[in-house]
Formats: sequence, structure tokens, C-alpha cells
Amino acid sequence: MKNFFLCFNLIAGIAFAQTDTISLKPLIMNDVFLKNHYKSQSVIKLNDSILEQNPNQLTQVLQAQTPLYFKENGRGMVSSPSFRGTLASHTAVVWNGINVNSQTTGQTDFNLFTSNSFDGMIVKPGGGSIAYGTGAIGGTIHLLNKTEYNKGLNQKISLGYGSFDTWSGKYKLNYSTEKLSSSLAYVRSQSDNDYSIPNFMKKNLNGKYYFNTINANFGYKIDSKNELKLYSMFNFGSREFPLVDIGSTPSGYDNNDYRVMTEWNFNPTETWQSQLKLAYVREESSFFNNIHHTYSDDLEVDNYVLKYYLNHQLTSNFEVAISSEANYNQGSGNNLSKSDQNSLNFALIAKHKLSDHFAYEASVRQDFSNQYQNPFIYSLGFNYRPINSYQLRGNISKNFRNPTYNDLFWKTGGNPDLKSESAYQFEIGNDFISKNLNIQTNIFYNKLSDMIQWIPSQSNSSYWIPRNVNRAETYGFELIGDYKWNAFTFNTTYGFTRTKDKSKNKELMYSPRHKWTSSAQYTYKQLSAFVQNSYTSKVFSDSEEEKIIDNFWVTNLGLSYTISPLYSVFIRVNNVFNQHYQTQENRWQPGINYTLQIQIKF
Repeated sequence: MKNFFLCFNLIAGIAFAQTDTISLKPLIMNDVFLKNHYKSQSVIKLNDSILEQNPNQLTQVLQAQTPLYFKENGRGMVSSPSFRGTLASHTAVVWNGINVNSQTTGQTDFNLFTSNSFDGMIVKPGGGSIAYGTGAIGGTIHLLNKTEYNKGLNQKISLGYGSFDTWSGKYKLNYSTEKLSSSLAYVRSQSDNDYSIPNFMKKNLNGKYYFNTINANFGYKIDSKNELKLYSMFNFGSREFPLVDIGSTPSGYDNNDYRVMTEWNFNPTETWQSQLKLAYVREESSFFNNIHHTYSDDLEVDNYVLKYYLNHQLTSNFEVAISSEANYNQGSGNNLSKSDQNSLNFALIAKHKLSDHFAYEASVRQDFSNQYQNPFIYSLGFNYRPINSYQLRGNISKNFRNPTYNDLFWKTGGNPDLKSESAYQFEIGNDFISKNLNIQTNIFYNKLSDMIQWIPSQSNSSYWIPRNVNRAETYGFELIGDYKWNAFTFNTTYGFTRTKDKSKNKELMYSPRHKWTSSAQYTYKQLSAFVQNSYTSKVFSDSEEEKIIDNFWVTNLGLSYTISPLYSVFIRVNNVFNQHYQTQENRWQPGINYTLQIQIKF
């Protein structure tokens, strides 16, 4: 059966009649760096129609549509990525232009977000520290919300029910005039999450969760040169942590996260462009070692961000840009010494188009901090397009990751003398471009140094402290392709990655050598069907290459029917072949499961 679905993905475009067409909405980029820079790196675009096919946590859509590997503590639990073989803290998550990785862990839990909270996503492999700072080593994931004008009033309600008593709901209201744009949305998902698992536990015990997201976004056009925007996102939820043994103590975790950002876009002439962002991000979390008790380990971090970007086109083929960002954050908690951090950075970017076929971009950045040393970083990329159907790309860069609050201020082992990790990266890419078919290929190499690793203390082996001791390298190949033919679309990604821990000459944990995904969709009149496949090779779950998590293949099917322009129904079957698999040791994923959803527009 798996071979059948593989063949379906590859040849369905030839088999289907050319009687209908699919109209895909363009992805609106509201980030000036995405619009103007990083053209020498590949990109994976996920528009709102793809997100609607995967109306659950972000992990599911990214696992099915990209070469990223996600290590999950079970369905709906803590989820962290590996991008090009790097660690979870080496992937920067960018919300409408600002880095929102956790200040305490340096990474993002992708199961805290639902995919339909956003209007689109962009996945960009490769270094991005010039624009997005700490953590942008393996790649960046951009969460986008758009502001549209002159669309009037429209509302949407989605309700879903699925296996394991899983409920989901979304309400969204959009109202816009010629000058005003507003969007309000509320998303809720919850589940008993008591699916069967293939061990002595029989069921996923203590696995309940619920997540809530409130989005409120506004835009106002003052005139043709000035536009104001306000973005806000509030996430709050609770989840239990599944037991690995019947006698284990049931634990849990609550979170409350707030993100608010104002943005002013000022474009006085066609050759000048500026953008000013002011943001406030708050993280609150409570870990309950026993959910039947009221005591919890609490963490709180407040982060204030001021970011400015100015671009000037000096001539028809040469432009320069400057960027600066100031951060102030303060954290406290039961196991965290209260402290604050200040950082400031400056970046200079130059773009030069030498001819109609060749262009290059060079950039430098320096960060300053009151807590740790920051490296001087740079990036140099080029694009060579001798013909319309082919482009050669290349990029070299130095990127970094700052120590987190846990690294610096943990009461029983924090090390305030840490310096930032650094990474040197090289990649070369090819783009094959046609009306219906687009293929991107990349060859990449990463060399990481001063990696922060927690090791036993020399003075007291009963607790661990972080030090800049580790070195690693990753290299590999990527393929990204999409094909459109009337009513048929096909997307695929493949990643081959090798990693090495230089201190042990072993592979890094939880980094598969092979990750392949494909999805195909066909629309006929009011009916639309899709199939998704993903294959992940084995990974090592320890640093000595002794414990292995087996490879797995997952297939999902979906069918939607548009009853009228206002009503539609959607059914999805996940893990069609009922595979027993896990992405983290002893944290099993569910077998075959179902989701039914209805959507009403008015």
C-alpha cells in the first residue's frame, strides 16, 4: 500500500484530466528582510490553504511539509526541531519580523502554536543571524500575519472533533476599509489524548492538554507614505506530561505567553524605505512535579525590543541598508537568580546588481551585551541567473547563539562567564524554474564551535554547570520541489544530513540522515482530496550511538467538500497505516486517527 501512495504522488498529475484549476493565494511577506534580502538562500512557502489542511499544532504541518525533524514528548507535548542536523536552540522562530525564541531555553515549543493562527509561514534553511540574531544557525521559521485593506466584513467559524476526544474551534473576524485593516481570532484545541501505545502501559496516561490562542492585528494607512500596524498574540494553556511508567508521579505544565508589537512603515520616496518596530514579549510558565499538589516551579521573563531598519537605493543597481535592535529583558523564578540583560546590535547590508544576470549581497553585524561576549558576524551571498529557467546561488556566513537565562542564571549551576556559540556556514544552491515546475537544491556545511554543554562541576559532581566546550559539524544535501498543473499540485522535500560531535567523533543525537516528504492535492469542482507522505530514517537517542529510534513512514489522507460558498466539510485520516513510531525515546505517537471539521463563512 505504501508503494501505491508513492506512485500516486509521482504520477497523479499526468493521470488527472485538465478540467479544473487551483487558485492559490500569494503569500504576503510583511518582513522587510524577507522582501529585500537573503535571495541567495532557498525558501519553503506554506500559504493559508496548506495551513488549513493541517489545522492542528505547528509540529504536524512542519513535520509533513519540510525536511525538519521534530523531537516530541508525545502528541501535543513539548516539541523541538532539528534543522540541518543542528540543535533545537539553533532554529530561530520569527514572528512578523522579530525573534521570539524563549529567553529561558533558547528554543520554541512548536506545540504551543496552532497552524491556523497564522496567514502563512516561510521556512528558510541556512544562517540568518544578520537579520534575526541569536539562534539563526540551522535556519529560520517565519510566522506571518497579514493586513489587507478594502475587503469589507467577513467572518469564519471552524469546529472540529477527532479521535481521543479531541476538540478544536476557531472564530475569525476580518473588517477592512480603504485605510483600516482589522483582524480578530480565537483558536482553541483540547484532547484527552488517551491513545493506545505499544508497550506495557497500553495507553498514553496523563496526556491531557488544552491550548488557547487569541490574535488581534490592525493596520492603518495614514497616507501613501505612512502605515501603522499592531500585532498581538496571546497563548495560554495547560498539559499533563505522559507517564513512562505506571508508578511515575503525574506531572504537568502551564504556560501564559504574551506578544504585542507596533510597527511604523515610512516610505517617503521610491528610493527610501524605513521600518520601526517596538515589541513586548512576556513568558510565564509553571511546572508541577505533581499535578495533585499546588506547588510549582515558576519562571517569568519580560523582553522589550526596539528594532529599526532603513534602506536606500543609491542607484538603479546598488542599495544599502542599516539595521539596529535593542533588547532589554528581565527574568526571575524559583530556580532562577533574578537578573536582567541588555543587548544592542548594528548591521550594515549592501546589495549590488552587476548585470541582468549577476547580483551579490554583503552584510556585517556586531552585537554588544552586558552579560556575554558576542562574535562579529558576516554574510556574503550571490545570485547568477544566465537564463530565465536556471539560477545558481551561493552563501557563506558566520552566525551565533547567545546563552539563555537557564545557562547564565540557574541557581544551582548557571555560569555568567559563558560566551556566545558561533557557527560558520557555506552553501551552494541551484534553482530550476518553469511555469509549472520549480526545483531547488542545496549543498551545505556548518561548523559549530564554543557550543554550550552542561557537564558535571569540577568542585561538586552532584550538580552540572554549562561551559563552552563542544564542537560539531553538519553537512548535507536538500531538495525542494513543487509542481502545479491545472487542478493538481504536488510538493516534495528531501534532506540528507550527516553530523559529527567533534569531541566524541559520534553523530549528534536526534538527527536523521534521511527525511523525505511529499504531498499531492487534486480538486474537482467542489471536491478536493490530498495525500501526505513522510519518511524519517533512524536516529540515535544517546550521545554514544548505542540507543536507536527506528525509522518510520507516515501517510495522511484528507478530503474536503464545499457545500456552498459559505459551508464546507473536511475529513482527515492521520497515520493511515497505523504505524507504531516515536520521535523521542519512550514517547509514542498515536496510531491511525480521524478528524472531522466543518467551516462556516458569513
